Amino acid sequence: MSNTTVRVIVGVIGIPLIILLALAGNYVFLVFCVIVSFLCMNEFYNLFEKPKSSSGVLTGLIGGISFHKMVFLAISSLIVVSFYFVDFNYVLILYFLMFIYLIVDEVFKSEKHFEAIGTWLLSVVYISTPFGLLSQMDSSKFISHFGANYAIIVMVLVWISDTFAYFGGKTFGKHKLAERISPKKTWEGSIIGFIFTLLAGLVIKFLFYYGLSVIHIIAISLIAGVFAQIGDLFESHLKRLVQIKDSSQLIPGHGGFLDRFDSLLFAVPAVYIYLYLITTLH
Repeated sequence: MSNTTVRVIVGVIGIPLIILLALAGNYVFLVFCVIVSFLCMNEFYNLFEKPKSSSGVLTGLIGGISFHKMVFLAISSLIVVSFYFVDFNYVLILYFLMFIYLIVDEVFKSEKHFEAIGTWLLSVVYISTPFGLLSQMDSSKFISHFGANYAIIVMVLVWISDTFAYFGGKTFGKHKLAERISPKKTWEGSIIGFIFTLLAGLVIKFLFYYGLSVIHIIAISLIAGVFAQIGDLFESHLKRLVQIKDSSQLIPGHGGFLDRFDSLLFAVPAVYIYLYLITTLH
């Protein structure tokens, strides 16, 4: 069975399941966001660290276990939960705790790599924060305030962008988009993905959210389409830095969770900021 076939089968099974969890909403989707964030953060950690390995089932899934890694993953998961409850004071406290822990850890360990502090702080902004915002966007309170489930909207737009960029590139791709970062990505695939993201936004509006204005849904689609592709390129750049192909092999045909959700990590905060600004300015 080809990698493309496996990729399609996993997508056909996985996407409806995630949408069902989002439709269930609130705590159910929060748990999903915490779990996926945990797995993405774990893969990010493993990109830059080589923790001691073990033959256990758990460590087979998440790699080696160390005190440093457990603190790192615990704080990042709590950040997701704090965002869901819109308790930004706790978010700031957790950011600060992560910073202090990293400083103390760096000061007392024998080998000094102070750039690691920036790497781990980047990770909570890059991964934990978007998943926290995504869980918040699926809460009943957020949906009633903004008049639509933007968690589902953004996820669908990102999936459309990824899917059509991938198959468009395989079919029509000739001109490299960013060969130094990701040799297989092409301008043709990028443009095709972007066009279908806009079309998907209009379909979503007319089928499910007729009350939303055309300009509004086009703006959401534009933002999601642009930032999804930036997120994809950024994660490719991270993997290029550490010279690996996939963040893990946990998802057949897709690589790791970070590979699968990389586009969402940029699209979610961008759409959230847009929604916040339009409501604040009005």
